[in-house]
Amino acid sequence: MDRNDSRSLAREVLKISWPMIISELGDSLYSIADTYFVSKLGEVALAAVALSSYIAWLFFVVIALTSVGNLIYVSQSYGAKELDRAKNSIGVSIVIGLAISLISALTASTISRDILSLFTSDRSVVEVGSKYFRVRILGLPILNIAMVMDSSLRAIGATKYSMIAILSSALLNIVLDPILIFGLFGLPRLGVVGAALATVLSIVYMIPLEIVFLRKCSLLPSIHQLYIAKTVLKLGAPAAAERFVFAIGNSLYITAIARCGRIALAAHQVGIRIESFIYLPGFAFSIASASLVGQRIGAKNIEEAKRIGFEAAKLCVLFMGILGLIVAIASKIIVSPFSPSRDVAELASIYLILAGLSEPGLALALTLSGGIRGGGNTLVPMIINIVGLYLFRVLPANILVNIIGVIGAWLAMFIDVYVRGFIMFFIYSKFFHKLIRRVI
Repeated sequence: MDRNDSRSLAREVLKISWPMIISELGDSLYSIADTYFVSKLGEVALAAVALSSYIAWLFFVVIALTSVGNLIYVSQSYGAKELDRAKNSIGVSIVIGLAISLISALTASTISRDILSLFTSDRSVVEVGSKYFRVRILGLPILNIAMVMDSSLRAIGATKYSMIAILSSALLNIVLDPILIFGLFGLPRLGVVGAALATVLSIVYMIPLEIVFLRKCSLLPSIHQLYIAKTVLKLGAPAAAERFVFAIGNSLYITAIARCGRIALAAHQVGIRIESFIYLPGFAFSIASASLVGQRIGAKNIEEAKRIGFEAAKLCVLFMGILGLIVAIASKIIVSPFSPSRDVAELASIYLILAGLSEPGLALALTLSGGIRGGGNTLVPMIINIVGLYLFRVLPANILVNIIGVIGAWLAMFIDVYVRGFIMFFIYSKFFHKLIRRVI
């Protein structure tokens, strides 16, 4: 491929990626705002929100069943210029996703204390965390609807609309957080419940906005061919399974960190929320890769599909590498406003150094996984990511925390993302043509 072609593909990646980068930065504002305001409530509250957030993702994975499958189906339908198929996929995905997420939310909310007790023996953390968890998990059906619609906009490259919806929602969350957490303007002081409620209300706001944007793109949802549900679920099932097993792995990982005490857990929460400003934009490149590869597969342009996935990976490694280096260098300064104590700040700064330097490996894993998924294969990324997580992160972390404390868990994370990144690069380079398939 000549240099002009490469630049043209890179510009196309950037064109749909930059609004998603801003969207993901906005999305990270949800977490960072909660962390900042909850940190004012003390170490117990911060540790409780950290643990509850990880466990909530065990149930949030049901979103992938419909949102991932819908993104692939809509992107390939759009590339093939079959908008009726795309609209039907959106409608079917919303209905199925709503039913599944409602059952999951009601089940999880009734056993919230029991779930949290599996991961920590600290009764204070369980008591506070279960309150936060219940509100967040009951908002799962709303989140599912919003994510299906948002994945549809991203699938066709209408990422500016997605950016507006997510960024304005995040700003609303920032406004609502202090009002509901601390009880401003005569409202009751809700503490961690207020943080969870602010997030749920901000997601509710997204839904009518997304409907307006889908109308503008001539993609209002419809339901007239239910058989599409089978394809959407077949595409989404490996991604959901991956996220579920991944969420379990992350829960085991956070359990290892929790064994190191409240300070370590609070430091991890501060560090990972700040790091979200780097790794969440990486998801923008991953989604861009999936969407653009999917569109080209739909148009039967296999070679260009592979090339544009590589361009997305190059840009993501550069972007996340630079940001990661900046965060690693400035770690001590960055953690200070979010840390309730000096001990938490010291540990959090060490986390950011290791996390910041690991970003290039994570960038490779994210974007090339996205490219393979966009090509209609969600099974291979699932296998690679699950094996990598358990073999290179969870297992070493549970061993190393007994030797060098919480830093051992963070070292395992550093190793894991680079190993998975290089494996994904090899698989994508050598076997792309054998992995992809057209699903419409």
